[in-house]
Amino acid sequence: MVKYDNLKFGCEFEFYPNLMIEEEMIDKLKGLLTNNIKLKTNLPLNDDSNMNYKDEPSLSSFGGKEITTPICSYEELKFYITAISKIIDDNGTTNEDTGFHIHISTVDNNIEVDFYKFMLLCDNKSLLTNWGSRNSYCLNVMDILTILNMDEAKEVKNKKNKNRKARIWNLEKRAENNTTNHIEIRTIGGTNYQKKSKKIISELDKFIEIFNRSIKNKNQDEDYQIIFAEHINIIKSASKERRNKFLQIIN
Repeated sequence: MVKYDNLKFGCEFEFYPNLMIEEEMIDKLKGLLTNNIKLKTNLPLNDDSNMNYKDEPSLSSFGGKEITTPICSYEELKFYITAISKIIDDNGTTNEDTGFHIHISTVDNNIEVDFYKFMLLCDNKSLLTNWGSRNSYCLNVMDILTILNMDEAKEVKNKKNKNRKARIWNLEKRAENNTTNHIEIRTIGGTNYQKKSKKIISELDKFIEIFNRSIKNKNQDEDYQIIFAEHINIIKSASKERRNKFLQIIN
C-alpha cells in the first residue's frame, strides 16, 4: 500500500447545497470525522486542523458553499474525496463555476519543489485540460508558459487589476512563510464533478508522482531535460504578434 509518508494533503469542494436539507447535510459531514477533528463553520480563515464549511464568494450564484478537509494523509484524502463527493451529490449541485482543489506539500517545510518543472510535467501528461476551461478562476497556466519566458510569465500571472486581487490559474505555488513546498491544483471541477471521484483519485495519483519528481535534488532527470528544451524552443518561436495578442486578452 502506497502511503507517501513524506507528503501531506488537503482538498476543497465548491458546490451549491440544497438549502432545505442543509442541516441534514452538515450532520452527515460531522459523521465523517474522527480523532477529535471538528466541523468549523463560517470562520474568516480556514482552520487547517479541522474540516471547514463556509460561504464561497467566488461562485456566481446565490448560496455557494465550500468544504475544506483538514490537513491529512494520502489514505485519509482518498476517503474524504469519496465520502464528501457522495454527500454533495445527495444534497447539492455543481455547475461550471464550481471547482475542486487539491493541496500537496511536503511534511518537511525546508524542502523545495521546482514549480516550473511541476507545471511542464503536468502539461506533458495532459493533466491541465482534462476538465475543460471553466471560468476566470481556473485559467490554464500553460497559456502563458508557451508564449512568455519565466520572468514575463510571473509578472503576468500575478498581475493585479481593478476587478480582483490577482489572476487565478489552474496551478498555484503557495508560499506561506516563504516556503516553496506547497502546490495547489485547481484543474478539476465543473458540472457533476462530484460524480467522478474515481477519476479524481486517478488524477491525484498522477499529480503526486509528478510532485515527488519535482522535489529538488541532485539527481538528473533526463526525460525532463528533453521536455524543458522543447518548451524553450516553443517560447522562442512564438511570434511578436501572438505575444501581443495574448497580452491584450489577458489584460
